[in-house]
Amino acid sequence: MLLFDDETFSRSRLYFWIIGCLNEFEISIEDNIKQWKLFRQARIDPRLERLGDILKSTEDLGLSDELNELHNIYTRGEEVRQGLEDLQSQFRAKLATVQTLRDGLFNASALIESRSSTRLGQNVKLLTYVSIVYLPLAFCAALWAVPDISNNDTRTPFIITTILVGCATYIVVFNLESIVDILGKSYTGYRSRLLESMSEEHDSYWQSLRERFEEFPPNNEQRKPSEWWIIRYQVQKWFRRAD
Repeated sequence: MLLFDDETFSRSRLYFWIIGCLNEFEISIEDNIKQWKLFRQARIDPRLERLGDILKSTEDLGLSDELNELHNIYTRGEEVRQGLEDLQSQFRAKLATVQTLRDGLFNASALIESRSSTRLGQNVKLLTYVSIVYLPLAFCAALWAVPDISNNDTRTPFIITTILVGCATYIVVFNLESIVDILGKSYTGYRSRLLESMSEEHDSYWQSLRERFEEFPPNNEQRKPSEWWIIRYQVQKWFRRAD
């Protein structure tokens, strides 16, 4: 249940709230540890060193009491610092755990959405195939929309045409991916040759257009040229050869 969310995204909001709190706790603990270290270095350590040097040459009871009190403060401060560091380590471990759960929640949600999209695409594909079954019949019926369909001279060509058009349509549809792949590879090679030819043009317009076609990464502020410019360039080359 930790990897699935409800419609109100309550678990996601909970994870973000926990992460925010743990980050603030860690910052506060780190600041307290830093302040204690600065205070110890600025006040306690120099005073302890100074009192130690003084007591080596004198037996002042007041200074001895102050030294003992400073040692007690130093000891208690270090104990508190160690406790804060242990607490900080626990918070960091909890933070890593919550971040892992959050990432797992996002990944699981993305996987569920991907499966839903795939299922929807398959349903649309199925509906498309169903509609394709009736497409040749509708085409031929519209083509033979004549009142004397019962006549043999009209009915026989209608049946033959329907079968031929239907078979051709189904062959194309069921092999559409292979056909598109073959045409795509052919067009890619043809397109690359034309772009190379554009780079050799004396006209700066075609050279800049070729650079825009091959710009990477794409510039969001400038639209990529239409592929129709490739065909226009080819037609222009044909006319120049004819001249």
